Amino acid sequence: MARSGGGFTYLVNLAPRLAAQRREDQFLLLLRSPDLAASLPRSPNLEVRLLPDLGWAGRLSFTTFRAPRLAREWEADLYFSTVEYTPRTSCPAIASFRNPNVFTSLEQGWPAAQKLRLGLLRRMAARSARRCASILFVSADSARWIGDSIGLPVERRAVVPHGIDVEHWSPSRVSPARLPGGRPYVLTVSTIYRYKNFVRLIEAWTEVARRRADTPDLVIVGEAHDLPYRRRMEEARAAAGSLASRVHLLGEVRYGEIRSWYAGASLFAFPSYLETFGHPLLEALAMGLPVVAADIPVFREIAGDAVRYADPFDVAALSDALAAVLDSPQLRAALVERGREQALAHSWERSARAHAELFEEVLAAQPLAARERLVGAGS
Repeated sequence: MARSGGGFTYLVNLAPRLAAQRREDQFLLLLRSPDLAASLPRSPNLEVRLLPDLGWAGRLSFTTFRAPRLAREWEADLYFSTVEYTPRTSCPAIASFRNPNVFTSLEQGWPAAQKLRLGLLRRMAARSARRCASILFVSADSARWIGDSIGLPVERRAVVPHGIDVEHWSPSRVSPARLPGGRPYVLTVSTIYRYKNFVRLIEAWTEVARRRADTPDLVIVGEAHDLPYRRRMEEARAAAGSLASRVHLLGEVRYGEIRSWYAGASLFAFPSYLETFGHPLLEALAMGLPVVAADIPVFREIAGDAVRYADPFDVAALSDALAAVLDSPQLRAALVERGREQALAHSWERSARAHAELFEEVLAAQPLAARERLVGAGS
């Protein structure tokens, strides 16, 4: 089910490192994204199967019925899902719970159909949690609140954070993207959902731009998965009046090209009020950008004191934080220095080792699983 956004980032970085570190293991990776399949380097112990794309109901049917048969046919000893749903398999399973939308009690104004869908997904995730050998969380914060929300015993919560390739995410390794006329810009990157909080960001940026003649433009990169919210973003841009042309809604940018937009930015803004990790935050720190982010626990867990925080529900607070960073070269320099240190504390190699150690723990508890040590990965 990982086709874009955080799921794409997760697998394109994790899968090849797992295969490289665990050459004695065999990995089968089931994908529906041609872009993701093409982005993965091939190795003898990593088999990639590209499945036909299906609608939501078709994916649900696949997870329920066909995935268990594939696991049996391949004689998998472990089934790992990078989303919250696992089939009933003859081998032990691990699921990675990363989608905060499924579990949050926050009222976000979803239409009735989406509320019904999220309720169904929550029940499916709870059932997966009961039958999985372990549930993987990508932050201690999400392990706490999601685990508590579904009554998951603490001993079955495993925390394995995402990583970053600091050398790859270096501004010196890529040519910066430019806006027409070479205008500087504030950047934000994320798949568009309402909890990403981009409407408030546009409003906060507009307040700053009305006060500061030299305010950089605003660039928002991300595929729109929440079309009603994308329309609200367009309305917020129109409400900026004469400044509207300086708010750029670029849509989806291919993963291989996104570094150029980071490299050309003056500042990174990440106002999302609901996350289990928030990988763009780590990418911005690695790229040497000063960052303004929502003041939520998971961002403090990841970024520490390397970020200027603001209340994500307060447009004035977001506006003040943006202005404070733009107005102070000393603050920007301090944030960049601390941000590099925070990025260095994370790595995909470390994350892959922790995944493998979790797999080993689960396999060790299954006497028959240790014989062949075949690992199936489902997405």
